[in-house]
Amino acid sequence: MKSMTGFGYAEGGGLIGFYRISLKSFNYRFSDINLRLPRELCLWEENIISYLKERISRGKVELKLTFEPGEEAFSVEANSLLAKAYLKALHKLSSDLNLPYEADLRDLMQVPEIIRLKEDDNRWQDEYQRFFPIFKEAVEAFLQFRLREGEKLQHDLLRQMEKLRDLVGMVEEKSQKIPEYYREKLKQRLKEIIPSVPINESLLAQEIVFYVDRSDIHEEIIRLNAHLCRFEDILSGQDSIGRELEFVLQEMNREVNTIGSKTSNVEISTLIIDMKTILEKMREQIQNVE
Repeated sequence: MKSMTGFGYAEGGGLIGFYRISLKSFNYRFSDINLRLPRELCLWEENIISYLKERISRGKVELKLTFEPGEEAFSVEANSLLAKAYLKALHKLSSDLNLPYEADLRDLMQVPEIIRLKEDDNRWQDEYQRFFPIFKEAVEAFLQFRLREGEKLQHDLLRQMEKLRDLVGMVEEKSQKIPEYYREKLKQRLKEIIPSVPINESLLAQEIVFYVDRSDIHEEIIRLNAHLCRFEDILSGQDSIGRELEFVLQEMNREVNTIGSKTSNVEISTLIIDMKTILEKMREQIQNVE
């Protein structure tokens, strides 16, 4: 099981520069990958995103890549033909306007296309092969961080689940006393309303059956125990299990709410509150599971 919270870092040098890579992630229902790359490294963006998407299914991920270029990082070239053409045009303009003009290199440097950065895509593609092991190291550190956090979450969720299982057992035990609970409650009520009239045991039994049927929680307890078993099975998985855990937890919460609505027994109602408290803690923890 993996957490959606993670951090990873790696650094190292390639042939044309030095790289520092950091990754961090936060809770998010879907997958959202954001890159902060230097302009000259944007041609690697598609490869980086593709590699991350294969390994991260949920979470908001931020990758920051800083690059310190070496002497070999850039190649600058001068367009001499264009410079000569500009210079020729300037001399002609000087002659046509009868204005004195002395050639100055600084004038030519103002023309954008005369001095320009030489594009060499092949060199940057070759450099990616040197960059990739550094990038992979950062990703592996990031994924290991997520696994460690996931193990902590798994341990705590199992502990909460055992508490919930104990409470379900207590509710089941107390539910067996519901018929006697309603019998005593109805007898007491009848004595309060009509104390002088003898209690008709046959009618009393019918009323007890009615209330017991209406408050029967046997099926809900069976389903709740089944959901607990399913939840435990999912927790042992290694893939992206967050959404499935959320769904099972919703089902458990539905069964607990039904049990609470069916019974007026004070002891069971107290246990229901405890169960809801645990389910809420589990829901908060599951928000961080990938």
